[in-house]
Amino acid sequence: LITVAAAFLFTAGCTSDMPGNTTTSVPTPGPTMTLPPGQSVAIQVNEKDPIYATISVIFSGGEGQVATKDVLVRVTRPDGEVMIGHLRPVKGDELILQGTKETDRIEVFVTMNTGVTYKVIDKLLPYRTRG
Repeated sequence: LITVAAAFLFTAGCTSDMPGNTTTSVPTPGPTMTLPPGQSVAIQVNEKDPIYATISVIFSGGEGQVATKDVLVRVTRPDGEVMIGHLRPVKGDELILQGTKETDRIEVFVTMNTGVTYKVIDKLLPYRTRG
């Protein structure tokens, strides 16, 4: 059983459509956390741009805006590259990161003035063409 589990771990996240042609996929999203009562903030993740595959993330404010120290946005691309950006806790602040024309994973972490960090968004963001 341990050997089977170890073999699964080594192959998880990799697919191969032809011998010698290996691509990776993004990790499965994990659990998120809820901010404490009275400290919630809203962060909007838009669909990817249908032409350029860019990802727009907007800080929309909320009760906890004044208690927010930092908002870290992390995009994990299928090729394994990780892109990181920061949003200022200012209503309307926007961050644009380059995604891919495949499915990317986006995670958003909010750090409060207390120093505690919460993962508030963790989801897959597929690429959709116009049509």
